[in-house]
Amino acid sequence: MEIWTIYKMEMIKTLKRKNSLILLIPSILVVILAFGISTGGVTFTGGTMNNNGTFACLDFVSAMWAFFNTLGIWGILLILVAAFHFSGEISSGQIKMTLLRIGKRSPVIFAKFLTLVTTAVSAFALFTLSACGSYYLFIAESSIGNGKFASAMIDLPNMLMMIGFILLHLALFMAVTLLAGLFLSPFIAFILSLVSLFAVNYLINANAFDFTKYSALSVSNHLIGGQAEYFVSALLSSILIVAFIIALTAQLFKRVDIK
Repeated sequence: MEIWTIYKMEMIKTLKRKNSLILLIPSILVVILAFGISTGGVTFTGGTMNNNGTFACLDFVSAMWAFFNTLGIWGILLILVAAFHFSGEISSGQIKMTLLRIGKRSPVIFAKFLTLVTTAVSAFALFTLSACGSYYLFIAESSIGNGKFASAMIDLPNMLMMIGFILLHLALFMAVTLLAGLFLSPFIAFILSLVSLFAVNYLINANAFDFTKYSALSVSNHLIGGQAEYFVSALLSSILIVAFIIALTAQLFKRVDIK
């Protein structure tokens, strides 16, 4: 009950925060990219195209997800929001008002993380819908679009699972940002978590260690190609790691002195 109460409070605060608007940037950029591709200003090639040189809606959406995720845009934005969402409140002392209302600290951590995940899901859904709408608005009738929704390269369930594993991978670093935010300023917590994200991404994409194949990012990369290896293992291991970090953060938060 306490978590639900705090969650509702945090969602209202998140909607009112201006820095939450940065999560709209990918949705705006994907519309601009679609327009650029349709006019020939941006070249869109690769394995997503069909044999006749055109691509369907799911081809475009999955390619945009792969492009934005590879650049690290989602990671940067979500970690930044997480840093200000928690560390910013500790640094400013704003979180003291929440603690005075609730009395317990652990539910605050769980509610804040749940709020961040909900915000990320909403931003992901908007981005996916924007990419889909942009395809039919700009690309479907162009020379490189075929106007179809279904793709021969990736089906809808695989694409949704791919997005879900990207979310799970980034949830890990949002949890790391909350942990770092207990002791560091928002900017330092952001930089530390961001460096950790890019370092882990590099190790996973380079297959530096055998166990990286069980990571959420590795599975999402394989799902783009229609493969679903290590699906269950990656899902369980990622959830357990995130749960451990959040539980650790909740315990350490009890000992943090709020000014």
